[in-house]
Amino acid sequence: MKDKTRVVLAWVIAALVILASLLLAATLLAKGNIIDIVLPIGIIVIIGLFMIPFVKRRWFDVRKGFPSEDERSKKVMTNASSKAYYVSLYWLLLISFSVEVLEIVELDVGQAIGIGIVGMAILFGIFFLYYNGKGDVE
Repeated sequence: MKDKTRVVLAWVIAALVILASLLLAATLLAKGNIIDIVLPIGIIVIIGLFMIPFVKRRWFDVRKGFPSEDERSKKVMTNASSKAYYVSLYWLLLISFSVEVLEIVELDVGQAIGIGIVGMAILFGIFFLYYNGKGDVE
């Protein structure tokens, strides 16, 4: 029962994020900010490409009676999250450096935080795919 609750919770979170992104996109579109709707549409696409198939696979595994996490999947998550955290520090420093020192881009605080979070999520996805595809995870 615990595994089914986790999967349902993941579906609810994915749906809420998609609805919030749609609401943000509609609000920006109503204000005439056509360029700014790229971020919420990008969030929806990322969730559609990664989260929905992941949760769908987990749901079918739970219905078949398989455990949602085994030893290998825990190691994959641990390795991916630790490496993503480490690289994310450099990602955030790069954003800060490009805004403050090089003045390549002009970002306000909200935009910098948003770009940082999206970059961190993408880095985690990349490292998860790498470690999951790797045969032997130490």
